[in-house]
Amino acid sequence: MVFVFLHISEDAEILNPIQQTFIKSLYTFYPEAEIIQVSDKKTKKIDKVTNVFRFDGDINKIMEFRINSYKELALNKPAIYLDSDMIITKKFDIKKILNLNKNVLLKRSFDLDMKFNTKIKNLEFDEFNNKKINEVFPILACFIKSNSHILWDQMSQHLDRLEKKFLYWYGDQEILKNLYFEDSKRYEFVDEKYFACLPKYIDKKSFPFIIHFKGFQNKEIFKNKIKLVNDYLEFINNSK
Repeated sequence: MVFVFLHISEDAEILNPIQQTFIKSLYTFYPEAEIIQVSDKKTKKIDKVTNVFRFDGDINKIMEFRINSYKELALNKPAIYLDSDMIITKKFDIKKILNLNKNVLLKRSFDLDMKFNTKIKNLEFDEFNNKKINEVFPILACFIKSNSHILWDQMSQHLDRLEKKFLYWYGDQEILKNLYFEDSKRYEFVDEKYFACLPKYIDKKSFPFIIHFKGFQNKEIFKNKIKLVNDYLEFINNSK
């Protein structure tokens, strides 16, 4: 089983401990995993990853960099591509997902009727004004299972069709939406509430497989939550 994640030098300092916990969580539940770090030419290797693939691109255009680096990685086998601020908290049937003939994408679960914020990171997406977030980006990009590099080849070809602003932000979600609408039969879905659940939406009766720690502004709260997760993973490892 192969996991791939992007890690570049401009990642915020606050992410360092969660990336270490991310790696720890992968090995806790999938000790035989192959973990590939995809980075620019300067970023240091994170401890215990299997391999580092380095790509020479513009890290400011993070969407373009991510898609093209995964394309150039050129895997010819199924793999799961995750964001590095995600933590696996229990084992899921990874063989079933990897053995599916179709690519597997992540369907949005939360805030479906919320109005989309058209201004982010000094960019304006006014074409989506007054639209619901689920209309604009129903598919998230933090969990993707592809059967080979072909999906990333197709996504890379779509980059030239986008306005420049999408190369900096939202480009992956825009392309995945367009690819799905072009040929929906090529894709299966898993739900955000199970495979990328934000901490505030966790349902104790139906605990997620993966928690997504994105958007944390309070460093102390963030550190405390990561400590709790680390303690939990330590307990799982000691119980084996």
